[in-house]
Amino acid sequence: MADAQTRASLLCLVFTDLVDSTALKRRLGDAAVSELMAAYHHDVLALAAQCGGREIDSAGDGFFLAFEAPSAAVAFALRLQRLHQENEALPAVRVGLHVGEVTERPAPPGSSKPTLIEGLAVDLAARIGGLAGGGQVLMSQPVFDAARQRLDKRDLGHIAWRAHGPYLFKGIDEPVEIGEAGIEGRSPLAPPPDSEKARSA
Repeated sequence: MADAQTRASLLCLVFTDLVDSTALKRRLGDAAVSELMAAYHHDVLALAAQCGGREIDSAGDGFFLAFEAPSAAVAFALRLQRLHQENEALPAVRVGLHVGEVTERPAPPGSSKPTLIEGLAVDLAARIGGLAGGGQVLMSQPVFDAARQRLDKRDLGHIAWRAHGPYLFKGIDEPVEIGEAGIEGRSPLAPPPDSEKARSA
């Protein structure tokens, strides 16, 4: 019998990761980077909260976040890109988004996080994040379609949308349609190249 505190949820999942943060440590030194990352961690979580998101986990300079609505998750991702573009000290960030049903359950005693979120949707969101290049916001088709209809351009400026077609991910049986949201002239807005874990179908 399932634990009474375990439940199924439909969430938009977001993975973020800094590109080549080791080069930043070589350039600035551990102490300066530690101070920079502490401020960055605060800024990311504050931005997520403003967009209705919550932290599920973080490791190093990467975050796993959850949002109730795809449009809120994409708004967060675009604002995060803007934060990076305005702060030259920060390396580029890549972001992957996917919406799907997950299992939420309380974390075991001793865990630093109150909730665990598990399921294939989590794995796919992480794979999409890994496919993204620096400065790129990639998402699965359901996120792309939902967010495109609802985002308020008055707040975010001119948003460019690109459909990159189906990609095959390692460990995922069916191809996944991948799209991108960004700012014209500032975001890559180009199909991500093939890698060991994903390739264009």
